[in-house]
Amino acid sequence: MKSSNSLLDLMKADLVITNGKVITVDRDFSIAQALAVRGDKIIAVGTTEDIGALVGRKTKTVDLKGNSVLPGINDTHCHISDWALTRPPFMLETRFPVIKSIADILEMVAEKVKLVKPGEWILGEGWDEGYLEECLADSNRKPSREDMDRIAPNNPVVLTEYSGHRIWVNSRALEIAGITRDQPDPVGGRIERSPESGELTGLLYEKAAMPVREKIPPWTSQQRKEALLGAMSELSSLGITSFTDAGVDREKWACYNDVFNENFKDGKFTCRVNMLLMLAGFGKTVLETMKEALKYVGCRYNFGNEWLKVGGAKIVADGIPPLKTAFMYQPYLDGTHGLLVTEGDTIEEQERNLREMIKVLHQNRLQVGIHSCGERTVDICTDQYMKCIDEDPWDARHYTIHSDFSMPETLRKIGEFNQRSRYQVGLNIQSPIKWTISDFMETVVGPERAGYHWPLRTMLDNGIIVANSSDAPVIYPDWRPGVQGAVLRESKATGKPSGPEQCITVPEAIATYTSHGAWLDHMEDYKGTIDPGKVADFCIIDDDILTIDPHKIVDLKILMTIAGGNVVYDAGVL
Repeated sequence: MKSSNSLLDLMKADLVITNGKVITVDRDFSIAQALAVRGDKIIAVGTTEDIGALVGRKTKTVDLKGNSVLPGINDTHCHISDWALTRPPFMLETRFPVIKSIADILEMVAEKVKLVKPGEWILGEGWDEGYLEECLADSNRKPSREDMDRIAPNNPVVLTEYSGHRIWVNSRALEIAGITRDQPDPVGGRIERSPESGELTGLLYEKAAMPVREKIPPWTSQQRKEALLGAMSELSSLGITSFTDAGVDREKWACYNDVFNENFKDGKFTCRVNMLLMLAGFGKTVLETMKEALKYVGCRYNFGNEWLKVGGAKIVADGIPPLKTAFMYQPYLDGTHGLLVTEGDTIEEQERNLREMIKVLHQNRLQVGIHSCGERTVDICTDQYMKCIDEDPWDARHYTIHSDFSMPETLRKIGEFNQRSRYQVGLNIQSPIKWTISDFMETVVGPERAGYHWPLRTMLDNGIIVANSSDAPVIYPDWRPGVQGAVLRESKATGKPSGPEQCITVPEAIATYTSHGAWLDHMEDYKGTIDPGKVADFCIIDDDILTIDPHKIVDLKILMTIAGGNVVYDAGVL
C-alpha cells in the first residue's frame, strides 16, 4: 500500500492552479481555466475539473478566484546589472517623481557631500530635463557644472541622464578626466559648450562621456552581487522571469556566475538570464579588439544553461532620438542628422566598420543585437544582417535594439526576407519609453514623425517578430506601461495620442513580452507560452487584462510569480 501510494504520488502534480483565466499565448492564443506543474515543467493545461484529477496528497493548490495567469514576462533588453547599482545605497536616485527640479537634485547632492570625504565620487542616475521644472519653464535652461560647483567643489560628481547617453558633471570631474575648453569633440560624441562664452557646460554626450566614466572607481565584487540579488527579487515581484542583460563585460559576467553558483540552490536566483556580451569598448581599435576577444571567448550563441547563458554580442551603433544623436536620413527639427558612434573618421568608414563587425560576429556564430535608433542605422544594420545570412546561412536571429524609426521600406524588406529565407531577422522595441516621451519627441522631430516613433503596427503587419523591453535603468523595468503604451499610444503625462494608427491589440502586446521574447532568446521550445512540456514560468495578475479598460493595465497587481515551478514572489492574497 505504501509503495502504491508513493507511485500514485509520482503521477500527481506538485502544483495545481485552478478557477481562473489562463492566458496561454500559444499558437491559437487559447484560454484555459487551470494548469498543473510537476518539477519545473507544466504537465497539463485545461479545465479546473480536468486538472483537479492531478491533485495528490502532496500537491500544493492555488485557487485563482477568477484572477488571470500570464506566461512569465521576458524583458528582452535591459541592463539589470547596471540598474541594480543605480539606486541607493549605491547611487543617488534622480528620477522623476523622486525629484522634480534641478533644485531638488542640488539639494540631494548637497546632503550627500556632507556624508562623504573630500575627493570621493558622488554618482547618480535618472534625471530627465523633460521633467525638471526649470527646464520646462525655460527651454534654454539646462543643468550645468556651475550649478553643481557651488555645492560640490571638492567632490567629482557624475549624474547620468535617464537614457545613459548623456552625463552631467561638475568641474572637478572634468578636471580629473582631463577635459578642457579647447578639447575638440571626439568622433561619435559631443562636449557641450556655452554658445555665448564657449565654456564647458558640464554636459557630455555619447563618446564624450567616456574619459569621465573611465575614471570612476569600479564597484567591488560584493557590491555587485548584493545589488544583483536585490534586483532579481524586485523583478520577481513584477512578474518577470526572464531578461536579457545587454552589454555584459568581464566583471558583470563574473558577477552573474558568482551569484548563480552561490545562490541557485537556495532559490535566490529567480530569473533566467540571457547575456549579450560587449566584446569591445569605444575607440579606434574596436574592430580589432573584437577580433582579438573572439579568440578567447570560446563560446557561441546559447552557451550556458536554461538559467544563465550567452545569447550573443552587442554593438552600439548610434545615439538616441531625444538627444538628436540617433543617425537619421531625415533631419531633426534643428537640421542635424545625428551620428554613428562606431570607429572611423568619416561616416563612410564608420559604416564599413559597422558592417564588418556584424560580419565577424556572424561568422563566429554569435547572435548580434545592435543599438540602432535612427532610421539610417536600422537600415544599415538590417541590410547587413540579411546579407550575412544569405552568404552564410544559420539560425542567428540577429536584431536591432530599439529600432525607433524603422522606415516602412526597411520593414517591408525585412518582412520579405523573412518570408523567403529559412532564417529570420527580428526587432527589439521599448513601448514603455514611448509612453513617457511621446510629447517631448514632437519638439525633436515634429508631430507627424513623433507619431510614427516605434511603428509597431507596421512592424507586425510585415510579419516581423517584435520583442518588447524596458531598457532599464532608462526606465523602471515594468511591463505593464509597455503593454498599455503599445495598445493606446497615449502620453503618460497628457493622455495625448501619438500615432494611433500604430496601435496594436492587447494579445499582440502580451506576445511581445512573452512568446516573441522566447523566440529572440532561441528558447521558444522551452518557455514563452503556457504549454505542457514547457518550463513552469508564469505570473498571476488580479484582473482580466484582455477585457479591462486598457487605461487600467498599468494598475494591474502581481499576485504571484512562479519560475521553474517555484513560487518566487507571493503577495499573500491567494
